[in-house]
Amino acid sequence: MAPMRTYIGLALTALQGANAFFRINCATVQSGRIDPLVNPGTLAAHSHTIIGGSNTGVNATYQSLLDSDCSSCEVQADKSAYWSPTLYYEYPNGSFIETSHGGGVVYYLGRGPGQNDTVPFPPGFMVLSGDKAARSYDNATFTYGTANFPGRPVADRISFACLDGLYQPEQPYMYKTDCKDGMRAQVHFQSCWNGKDLYKPDNSHVAYQSRIDDGICPPTHPVQVPHIFLEINYQVNDIPGKTPDGRFVFSQGDPTGYGFHADFQNGWEMDVQTYAVKNCLNTVDFGQISACPALLAVDTSAYGVNCPQRPRPIDEPIDGLLAKLPGCITVTPGPAAAPASAMACGKDVIPSRIIATKDTTPTPTQSVAPGQTFGSEYQIYLGCFNDTAGQTRALNAYSEANYVDMTVEYCMGVCHDRGYRLSGVEYAQECHCGNVLNPNAVGGQLGCNWNCGRTMVENLGYRQNCGGYSLIDLYNNTDPAFVANGSETANGGLPVPYTPLAPFADNYVGCYTDLDPRTLNSNDTQSNDMTLELCAAFCAGGPGYQYYGVEYGSQCYCGNAFASVAQLLNTTSSPTNDTACSIRCAGSNPQLCGGANAVSVYNVTNFTAPAPKPSIGKYRSQGCLTDPPNNIGRSLIGPSTDSPNMTNELCIKYCLGQEMHYAAYVYQ
Repeated sequence: MAPMRTYIGLALTALQGANAFFRINCATVQSGRIDPLVNPGTLAAHSHTIIGGSNTGVNATYQSLLDSDCSSCEVQADKSAYWSPTLYYEYPNGSFIETSHGGGVVYYLGRGPGQNDTVPFPPGFMVLSGDKAARSYDNATFTYGTANFPGRPVADRISFACLDGLYQPEQPYMYKTDCKDGMRAQVHFQSCWNGKDLYKPDNSHVAYQSRIDDGICPPTHPVQVPHIFLEINYQVNDIPGKTPDGRFVFSQGDPTGYGFHADFQNGWEMDVQTYAVKNCLNTVDFGQISACPALLAVDTSAYGVNCPQRPRPIDEPIDGLLAKLPGCITVTPGPAAAPASAMACGKDVIPSRIIATKDTTPTPTQSVAPGQTFGSEYQIYLGCFNDTAGQTRALNAYSEANYVDMTVEYCMGVCHDRGYRLSGVEYAQECHCGNVLNPNAVGGQLGCNWNCGRTMVENLGYRQNCGGYSLIDLYNNTDPAFVANGSETANGGLPVPYTPLAPFADNYVGCYTDLDPRTLNSNDTQSNDMTLELCAAFCAGGPGYQYYGVEYGSQCYCGNAFASVAQLLNTTSSPTNDTACSIRCAGSNPQLCGGANAVSVYNVTNFTAPAPKPSIGKYRSQGCLTDPPNNIGRSLIGPSTDSPNMTNELCIKYCLGQEMHYAAYVYQ
């Protein structure tokens, strides 16, 4: 029987059933012992990794964040700061190395019966969620609740997910750290506010909803603000020399994960946040920024490129191989809470130097509309075009990459000097030239917003756009005296003929969004020779699946049902089906294999669904039942066991040995 996905942990259970939210991707912008909430103006006790506004520092305020040159989050109007403890790997010899992660994902959700009354975060609002000293699960402290809206343990605000394809239930601690696709740490923030205090050191100005991510607010905190859910995916399998004798430790000395926590300092442009909270927080848009006009207008795919990590303001090492954790941290495994003395320096310790840094202000970006001149009276901007269409560049004659010197004018000069009329800039650092444009290149694209390299490394007083990911800004030299004598065969040759797309098979279901959780989440594989036939054969193996889907040219997914967040795209959706699923299969150019976060799904027409046996011994099948909702208990509360080799017979044999009348199995 194919695996049956059952969510036990709070985080994905909540998000799977919630379509009313918007989701923001972010890259790391700063790191070090910085915490303007707990330790304003001075050193923090332990190291953090920070995403958001570029002015995040020990003295950060709402106004300084708002004045940031950029945000490392895709929505540039969100210059808030979000931070969490740095994760390290401790080798058996006691040395440490930082565990990498690409940033984080921030969810803004409207939840509970009061979601339509949600107000935006006011300027100056700050909050911390989690307890850095926790080393075990607190099952005694509950949220506020009533008979109709019961509370739950506050400790459920923290959860971890091991992304290894086995879809194990999430836990409030680091239950597994061998995860091929990363270990994801997750934290829910308080979403009930007392309506007057912007911040209190004990965080008594805020409270959790009764179900933490849902439910009601207590009478003491009647104002509902957006519910923030933060995900950080640590690449735990990328540790050099990782051994079974090592362990992962958060920067405050926590090897358990119970002490994971995170902070939020509001830095939103208030008009954008107010619009988004009112019009986009409680709508069914599957988290897509494109469905919210105010957010889409300030959204960029270049957030990590245009807002790279800032110089560190604390003069001490926090990455590479370290002899000890930054600060004066003692690793404390618990189960008792870590004492304050284990997470702070004594008065006799000389503190690390705080390097004076100057806050930035936004830098203007030079831009023109298609048809206008740029750089000289003869250079006409043609627009933003797709590149590598049909596996051929828009301009094929000559190219070079030079991040340090790249500007639009630099590329124009390179192409001019080599006898090419057309010039194009891409990927912040690439220059392409030619006298013939690939006929598959189509203008009017969105996403040419990656800042040119030189305008990032030098203070020129302005920025320029140099294309984007597989997108190129094209310019045409219209000087009548220019002689376009550049060779079209020097590098790449003339554009190759376009390969028509093969017609869809009769069992094609359509193009679906592929978010988290995956649209098809029972099994997966990847191949640089991927074809539809290869994916179909893979999903036909083992227990067999009703659906198979191909994505990003080389990925294959299998499943018997679609995740609830999956959206079937069409010609009027955003994005449309033909723009989302537009990547050719790596092993067969005429075939279409999904796209980025989009999967082309096919139905196995001769699939036979697995069915339970009518009886096994004295046990008769009672059908498929569900456990009680909201994690308030199991259908069967007697003894239980688990096994990676679980079968009906194995489960019944166990329950028979326990002298139980009923036997049931879940999850697999």
